[in-house]
Amino acid sequence: MKFRLMIPAAALLAAAAAQAAEPAVGVWTHKLDVGINLLQSSYSNNWNGGDKGSVVWSGVIDGALEKQFNESFNWRNTMNLAYGQTHGQDRDSSGILYWKRPDKTTDNIELESLLRWTTNGGWDPFVSAGFKSLFEDLTSDPGRPLTFNPKEFKESAGMSRQLLEKDGQTLLVRLGLALRQNSREYHPNPSPDNATEKVTSTSASAEMITEYMVKALDGRVDWSSKLTLSKPFSYSGKKVFEDDMVADGSVPADIADYTTAVDADFENTFTTHVTQAISVVLSMRWVYDKYDNTVKPVVDEDGALTNGDLVRGAIRKGGQFKQTLALGFGYSF
Repeated sequence: MKFRLMIPAAALLAAAAAQAAEPAVGVWTHKLDVGINLLQSSYSNNWNGGDKGSVVWSGVIDGALEKQFNESFNWRNTMNLAYGQTHGQDRDSSGILYWKRPDKTTDNIELESLLRWTTNGGWDPFVSAGFKSLFEDLTSDPGRPLTFNPKEFKESAGMSRQLLEKDGQTLLVRLGLALRQNSREYHPNPSPDNATEKVTSTSASAEMITEYMVKALDGRVDWSSKLTLSKPFSYSGKKVFEDDMVADGSVPADIADYTTAVDADFENTFTTHVTQAISVVLSMRWVYDKYDNTVKPVVDEDGALTNGDLVRGAIRKGGQFKQTLALGFGYSF
């Protein structure tokens, strides 16, 4: 049965590859989408009904820059920056409204540069470098945010295939090996001590990335999808769990195996352009990451975890889901 299923799958890949169109040589193609979403309300102290004011805002910058330099060299750079907050009012004991500390609603920094050696054989060698972080990390303590934390640097190499590039559609598959270097700061002591410590970790993994983009309804609707599957086969923090840490029952006994479990990240974004400046954006993301490898365990001389809260927070046995729907102002360059 497995052999029978592979035949139509191979035929489908071959058919899709046959539809791939050659990109224009020597021409930079670029995209820069800038969006701002805003919702605001405010009330006087004596407003009937007990309503409270709020301000919800978010900003997104999504860009891409690509060039086919010649028949055998393609360079693509992508960027995604996002940040948003919710500001809300509350009443004190005397009934006076005041503004609370804002809550973060979205946060992402992601950059990637991809080089492909395009050949006539269909499968193209590639190398890439990427960076991920957050503008404001609240994991350690929401009252003591850490900027640009954690930091993940990734280098990967392998083979890629452009299965489709026609009529506003692109489908690119990458298979390769990835190396990651992680750096994370955290607060070892309780508030109000703002001292931080930094731990670093590394990992190596096999990785598959599938990217699909399409423009529909005469360019009024954009759909971009990205599926990343990663299987770590080494992690610098695994030895700490296996040999250095003394089991205390606060973490699963087999937590070392969590660090090399398969990770999945599935992102989908639908953008409907109502007018040139107004758009509706629906974003959905599902992540399965059994253990967040940016959190390296730290133990003392007795083998006890010194960052136990972070380690326990890094364990996520179930999938994580995020969905946002926004109507806002945006512009494409």
